[in-house]
Amino acid sequence: MLHFVIFSFNRGDFLAHCLESIRHCAPGFPVMIVDDNSTDLATISVLDQARADCRVIQPGNTEPSLTSKHGGLYANLQLALDTLDNDDLMCTLQDDMQLARVITQADAQALETWFMQDEQRGFVHQALLKGSERGRNQIEFSASDDVYYNMRPNSSAGTWYSDIFVASVGRLKSNKWQFGGREAINEQRAQQLFARMAYWRHPFVAWLPAAPTWRGKRRTLALRLGEKRHHCGFYPLTWLEGAGAHTFLTRAPATLPYAEDFLKIRDNVPGQAQVQTPWVYHPLQGSRWLKWLNSLELKLR
Repeated sequence: MLHFVIFSFNRGDFLAHCLESIRHCAPGFPVMIVDDNSTDLATISVLDQARADCRVIQPGNTEPSLTSKHGGLYANLQLALDTLDNDDLMCTLQDDMQLARVITQADAQALETWFMQDEQRGFVHQALLKGSERGRNQIEFSASDDVYYNMRPNSSAGTWYSDIFVASVGRLKSNKWQFGGREAINEQRAQQLFARMAYWRHPFVAWLPAAPTWRGKRRTLALRLGEKRHHCGFYPLTWLEGAGAHTFLTRAPATLPYAEDFLKIRDNVPGQAQVQTPWVYHPLQGSRWLKWLNSLELKLR
């Protein structure tokens, strides 16, 4: 069973939209929300309403060994993995993501078959590509496997592992998988245990552009400056439906699935004209001095 797992913290409107996209595009599939103890009242309200048809977990303080600049993400990933059954496929989402197209049982079966065909297959990346990474990616299509692979050498993440993934719970548990406190650590572990991560030919989730964010549960001065610079806000995307979905699903493999090429911000969303293309996905993106300022403030705290 394909099981969606959403990781949430203090972004109630984003979480509500993520849930809306699952209910619209993948009705009937189970959903777990692992919320990192949000304090925002709007987020708490969304969580309370979600309990009607979702499993909501708020794990409390994370172990120090698993904390990182992402807050308790990796402890929460481990908790979700330990909670799910061996027969489940774990599909991770952040609250600033959405489903981009309808998911059917045939899609879920295709993923299950993919993992069953080779015991060395550990992770599948199920998200549309980011246009801002066109120049850095080395995405190649494998006709024999009907998936893409990222052949970029010396990458800290994204070749063997990504925080956004589909994985067989039983496969990870049988290999005694434990999440480390950084994406780069998990990249190294995945390289030791599994084959190269597959990029799904027909991905079905997307990041929302220019979303405000947190680091270590803190919104630093650098983040606030970056959010102002990039006009960060809530910019939900359209679904791929009808002719758009047909074009996407029948495209030639050489046409890579970059989000900006197939999706657009919903009409009448305030401020959408200010969002630059290619889309920015992090307030600190493209600014070394803001990244330095952010790191300095976190260290001083």
